[in-house]
Amino acid sequence: MLLNIYLISHPIIKLLSRSIITSQINQEKYDYNSKYIGLFLMYEIMRKYIKIKPIYIKQISYTKEIYMLNKNQEYYVITNLLNTYQTIGELQILIPNIKILHIDNNKQLFDINIIKKINTLNKNIHIIIFDNILQKSWIIELIEQLTNENNIYITDIHIACIACYNQLLEKLGQKYPSLNLYTTKII
Repeated sequence: MLLNIYLISHPIIKLLSRSIITSQINQEKYDYNSKYIGLFLMYEIMRKYIKIKPIYIKQISYTKEIYMLNKNQEYYVITNLLNTYQTIGELQILIPNIKILHIDNNKQLFDINIIKKINTLNKNIHIIIFDNILQKSWIIELIEQLTNENNIYITDIHIACIACYNQLLEKLGQKYPSLNLYTTKII
């Protein structure tokens, strides 16, 4: 398996992720913890790829500096919003230019929707596929579609999950050895 796995080991993430994987917590605590773990994961991915430009506005007595996202870059998060709405809602507030694409892990649905929504003319695209616990092989079909039909480079696709199963990682590693995956735990 030659997959690029980034195991996020920040102490706060470790404390929060332990409670996500065990099923002995109430739904409110699960939602709260998964929201913040997801935001930490997104932070880890986005800090490498997000590009900002400084803009200087000359005032009479001083220069004001503001930062804006590079308009030539496009950022997409593909996720099942039914499972990840807590995290994605906060992410949309923090980074309004990010585009959220909902899938329900059903091949027929994302075949139709994703192709139409991703601007394949712009090659400065970063796609993050986000799921709380990555356990099913629908993600392989989605990556195939993105690379084959949308002509997205595999180096521009990143997977983020709170936890993932080792068997799925082996399949991903055999098929896409240069894929980047960010997680807090491998089960």
